[in-house]
Amino acid sequence: MTHISIRDLQKISGEAIGALPGPTPVKSGERTVGLLIPFKSADPDRLAAVLKRATVLAKDRDARADDAALAAFGDVDPVDWSVAAVKALTGKPGKSRKAKP
Repeated sequence: MTHISIRDLQKISGEAIGALPGPTPVKSGERTVGLLIPFKSADPDRLAAVLKRATVLAKDRDARADDAALAAFGDVDPVDWSVAAVKALTGKPGKSRKAKP
């Protein structure tokens, strides 16, 4: 599918949008009026591996030196990608918590 028309957009399901291969133009006649971008769910195992690697790499980093380096770019909001921070953000309990029966 090279594009979706406005009329088709009214009829397309969420499942069909998710199955799109990537960003798809939305057209009204010959004019492109938008871009439909399907969101894909992250693979939890792959995400866990990336978070584990980030934790290992972060052990030897100097947070103050990082902040000083970022200051050269102006007002930058540093992100904490630690496993604990991501779990707190997503609301998913850590492995150490036991599920309630």
